[in-house]
This record gives sequence, structure tokens and C-alpha cells, in this order.
Amino acid sequence: MLRIAVPSVLQQSTVSIGMMIVQAVVNPFGTQALAGYAATMRVENVFSLIFVSIGNAVSPYVSQNLGAKKIDRIKKGYHAALVLNLCFAVIAFVTIEALHTQISSLFLGKDGTAFAYQVSGDYMRWLGYFFIFMGIKMATDGVLRGLGIMRPFLVANIVNLAIRLSVALICAPRFGIAFVWLAVPVGWLANFLISYVALRRSWPTDKMASIN
Repeated sequence: MLRIAVPSVLQQSTVSIGMMIVQAVVNPFGTQALAGYAATMRVENVFSLIFVSIGNAVSPYVSQNLGAKKIDRIKKGYHAALVLNLCFAVIAFVTIEALHTQISSLFLGKDGTAFAYQVSGDYMRWLGYFFIFMGIKMATDGVLRGLGIMRPFLVANIVNLAIRLSVALICAPRFGIAFVWLAVPVGWLANFLISYVALRRSWPTDKMASIN
């Protein structure tokens, strides 16, 4: 239990701390920049709930099928999660492209300045292009958790956060607020690649299932 729980808690804690640091980077750009950034963070959280939920659903599914020695069903479940997240990523992209201004207005209202709307729109549309990276990351992380492969899961998520923080801290103050979000999909992709390589190397066999 602790082998599974501790890395998950550490991952959630580092993400929370990281987001606080990123907000501190945004603060010097002014209240309107912060308002635009915060608006899109809420939108990101809403869309990410879908990907997170699918990843969380995959974990017990994988564990149950590993225990039942049904390795083929693990692969089918993983592929199904990838397809579902791909579909939701496309829906998110289309929705954001068509309605990003209206979505921003839900949080900024009439008091939001043109700059706030620009920050929110630029950030939101950029994420929309790359939500697929979040989707495949969440599905793969879910399989890793279900298999109990926690060290690569933790490392991948820390690398994800490190990329986001380093670019924000180093580049945003010098080159502009856009660097706060430009590295986000790079972090997602790096996270996925690390998790996927770990999954490929540790993919369960019938012999492993019998041990578990």
C-alpha cells in the first residue's frame, strides 16, 4: 500500500508546490496578466479532469486483470483509454478554438481588460493544440500505477514539472509571460515518453501475473 501511496502523494505535493511557484512568476506581469492566467488555469483544470478520471479508472482495471492473469485485457484497456483521451482532446481543441473568448469571459467578465483576454486566449489555445499529450500521459500513468510501477511514474511527473518550472523561471522574466505556458506540452510529452519507455520495459507477462 505504501509503495503505491507514497509516490502518488509526493507527485501531488510537488505539483501543488510547482503551481504556486509558477503563479509567483506570473505576479510581476500585473493583475490583469494574473487574471488571464488564472482564468485559463481553471479551464485547464476542467478539461484535465476528464483525462485524470480516465487514468484513474485504468489503474484498478489493470490491477484486477493483472491479478486475474488476463494480460491481453490490460493491453485492450490501455488502448481504449488512449482512444477515449484522443477523442476528448479533439473535442477540447475544437471547443477552445471556437469559443475561447466566450470561455474566458466566464471568468474575466466585463472587468477583464484586453490584455487579460489576450493572455487567457493565448494560453488556452496553446494548450488546446496539445491536450493529446496530456491524454496519452494520463492513460500511461494510469497503467503504471495499476501495475505498481511507481518509481518511473514519480520520475516522469517530476521531470514534467521541472521542465515547466525551469522554463517559466528562467525565460518568462526575460522574454515574456508566454514562456509560462510554452513549455507545458513539452513537459507532458516528456512525461509520456518516460512513462511509456518504463511501461514497455516492464510490460507484464503471464509469469509476472502468476507471481502477483
